[in-house]
Amino acid sequence: MQIVAFDFATKQERTIAETDGLARPEPGLFYWILSAPDESTRLPELLGRLGASPSIASLLQAPPSEAHYELYDEAIHFTLAEVRIDGAALQSDVLSFLLGENFLAVAAPPSSAVVEKIRRIYRDDFRKFARSSGFLLYELGSCLLESYRRIFQHYTAEAERTQLRLFGKVTDDIFAEVSDLTGDILAFRRTVLSARDLFNDLATRKSAFVSETTQPSLDILSDRMERLGADIAGVRSVLNETLNLYMGMVSHRTNRVVNRLTIFSMIFLPLSFLCGVYGMNFDIMPELRWPYAYLVFWVAVAAFVAAFVVFVRRKKWI
Repeated sequence: MQIVAFDFATKQERTIAETDGLARPEPGLFYWILSAPDESTRLPELLGRLGASPSIASLLQAPPSEAHYELYDEAIHFTLAEVRIDGAALQSDVLSFLLGENFLAVAAPPSSAVVEKIRRIYRDDFRKFARSSGFLLYELGSCLLESYRRIFQHYTAEAERTQLRLFGKVTDDIFAEVSDLTGDILAFRRTVLSARDLFNDLATRKSAFVSETTQPSLDILSDRMERLGADIAGVRSVLNETLNLYMGMVSHRTNRVVNRLTIFSMIFLPLSFLCGVYGMNFDIMPELRWPYAYLVFWVAVAAFVAAFVVFVRRKKWI
């Protein structure tokens, strides 16, 4: 667990010990508390020292749900989903936040890349730009948006790779791959739009915990996530259109094969008729006793086939 105390008046911050710092919270300081899920049992006691009621402090221990926002008298409780690519599959981790008047408590898994990046950059941004605790919300949204853009670039590259494969030699496995990719893109877009809605709520819903100077920046982040969601939908549309084009090409090739088979059947259909007629067992069939009947039959067959081929080529059926 990490606890950082910010003094926005003097532009000073320090990392403090869990027991020493919160045993005697100092007025005028803002506390940022970072904990892992297995450490969340200690959060109610720590937040209680900062004036949070047990019911509010216990919200971080509740099973996390993606894109949750709830405004209470004492704090705002919200959750966000952080996504990553694990192998070829889309994985997500839910980050839980509790924002009060003098604290921001975060319950995040140790593998959270977003929280880790905030840890690396918050000092410089605090000294240069921070005027209130809202800068942590902006850091969160900015780092989250950057991680979403990396995932978007990954799926854009995957969609291009799939497009190239569709126009080569592929097997029926490509349909399962496209289906999985489309499902992941839809899940990713849902996550981005959920984050958009959350930052829009933080930017537009009046509360004592988000300063008015921070709300315009959060509104900009919401708009950027809106555009990112539209770009993700565009990637999915392009992928679906490419698959439809591929299916059209397959259908066209199949139609050409069926067309050739139909032409060949048209050649042999009248020949089969002739064979059927002269294969009947009637006693009186004058043609059977002609000296050159067999030769005449083959000449007629050759003439018909040649005439039919010429006719088909003039019609450009083959």
